[in-house]
Amino acid sequence: MNVIINSDVYNIAKRIKDIDRDYFIVYNTSKNVYEVHNSSQIGSTYCVCIPYNTLDVRTLEFVYTTQSKFISDIIAKIDSENKLKENAEKSRVFLTLNETITDTFKK
Repeated sequence: MNVIINSDVYNIAKRIKDIDRDYFIVYNTSKNVYEVHNSSQIGSTYCVCIPYNTLDVRTLEFVYTTQSKFISDIIAKIDSENKLKENAEKSRVFLTLNETITDTFKK
């Protein structure tokens, strides 16, 4: 069940409308998470789960940076992180292979 949050200690439910007037926050009691929804979206209003267990300024910062207008930056960041992980894995495989070859020739 989703419970609409109309007020909170730090006024995040009201301040989020400064980012987008159609945003609203719900607490999903099934998942025990806060979610941001957008009433102007067609189909589902769901936008994003808040990765924090409280509503505070981090919520506003997170929602701001996940807006669709930043999609190219978000994709670039994901691609960069994936490339770093891929390179780390290649290095690990290379080192393991190198150790195996070295051990083989020592015998």
